[in-house]
Amino acid sequence: MARATWHPNYQPRDWDLVDYQEFHVRDCDVPFRGPGFDPFEAEQGSFFSCIGAAQTYGCFFPRPFPTLLSESLGMPALNLAVGGAGPGFYTQFDSLIEAMNRGRFVVLQAMAARSESNARYEADGFVEFVRDRRSGEQVTSSEAWKTLVAEDIDGAIERMRESRQSWIDSSLRLIERLSVPVIFFWYSRRGPDYEIDRGAIRDQIAAEAAGKKTSFFVDGLVGEFPQLIDHETMQAVADRCDAYAECRSDLGMGGPLVNRFTGKPFGDSGRRDGPEYDIDYSKNYYYPSPEMHEDAAAALEPVVRQFA
Repeated sequence: MARATWHPNYQPRDWDLVDYQEFHVRDCDVPFRGPGFDPFEAEQGSFFSCIGAAQTYGCFFPRPFPTLLSESLGMPALNLAVGGAGPGFYTQFDSLIEAMNRGRFVVLQAMAARSESNARYEADGFVEFVRDRRSGEQVTSSEAWKTLVAEDIDGAIERMRESRQSWIDSSLRLIERLSVPVIFFWYSRRGPDYEIDRGAIRDQIAAEAAGKKTSFFVDGLVGEFPQLIDHETMQAVADRCDAYAECRSDLGMGGPLVNRFTGKPFGDSGRRDGPEYDIDYSKNYYYPSPEMHEDAAAALEPVVRQFA
């Protein structure tokens, strides 16, 4: 089973920052971050895999935590992370499942539930876009959740509960297809619990109605990454994995982005059209910093060594 799906095109945006050394896995049209290798030519159990979203991919920086972990373990890392992906993305590609099952273990990052299905929207590729069940229109998850809260905050909260259950179901389908140990990895600036802030939701609705630009996500509802995931939702999946690791860090956030060729501020030099580009490029305010990747590798290493 394989299907084409939208995916963020980070390399053109970030070329002046880093070369992602993109590569492909057979029967999958999505480019992954290198250094790559053919998992079907590699010796069984000679590598490990990391799956997740942009945090695992390692946007903006040359040495994300899968690379750091690979160096400390002396074992190649197959980085199959895709920006904006949810767990359902991976079950669309038999070749990715087969590749992971050839490795030693899988690090499964807690991904967001913002692109999961609910009664109003249907997951469409599990990478950022959903389809409106009423109109059939494909929209970004940001547009979907802003529409939901503008229509009815209580209804949006119910749709959130449905998306959380869909995320659990997607995650468990993925785990059931993996025959190697799975380490569930909570990697975020926040802990799993967060509070819904109706006041913040209403303020953003009013700002949007007034034509003001607001944050990409719904303030007060979805939380910081992984959006929509709370402790109970996370635990339902973590309990089905072989081990658990957690990294809560914001060390180094807000650092400047520097053009690797000129040494000057990156600024807007990489801006392109698309939902993955609606961010400020003068400093890094969203993706994990190099220091956070170091924290992530340090949190994972003692956990994964029992499987290495």
